[in-house]
Amino acid sequence: MSYPDIRLFDFLPGIVYVRWMNDAEVTRYLESRFRRFERGDLERFIADANGDENTVLFGMFLKRDERHIGNIKLAIEPHHRRAEIGLMIGEADCRGQGLASEAIAAVTDYAFRDLRLHKATAGCYGANIGSVRAFLNAGFAPEGRRPSHYRSDEAWDDLVLLGKINADA
Repeated sequence: MSYPDIRLFDFLPGIVYVRWMNDAEVTRYLESRFRRFERGDLERFIADANGDENTVLFGMFLKRDERHIGNIKLAIEPHHRRAEIGLMIGEADCRGQGLASEAIAAVTDYAFRDLRLHKATAGCYGANIGSVRAFLNAGFAPEGRRPSHYRSDEAWDDLVLLGKINADA
């Protein structure tokens, strides 16, 4: 399946990735927001992900200019043939355009078609309306909600659980 705007590639951490990981707005709904990152931290993270047979990490790049705009990851549980998807769009001008939905659909197609996984799942903060919408637009269904699961901005926030089943696996 072809996607019009996004390509997924392996990548090396550049200065832009370091900037994203230290930007409070970018990491607002990420557990990584509780620490500062240096380039070496991200190099180790990518090396660890690439060295783990149950992790697939891609950089998200715009086709029109090959600009790195974010990352998307599959954390695979092989026994149950499922993967958890996590993503981040670091470039503010690329949010709200459907690019996350496109990347989610692409990585889910890869998980189902190439890896023959049975299910893809995701979880996000309830206040992260953009992520919830991106997964729903990519064909995921709401599966549940864990109330007051995260502490965010001095308030409690829910965990929203989403999933998609591969009918062919």
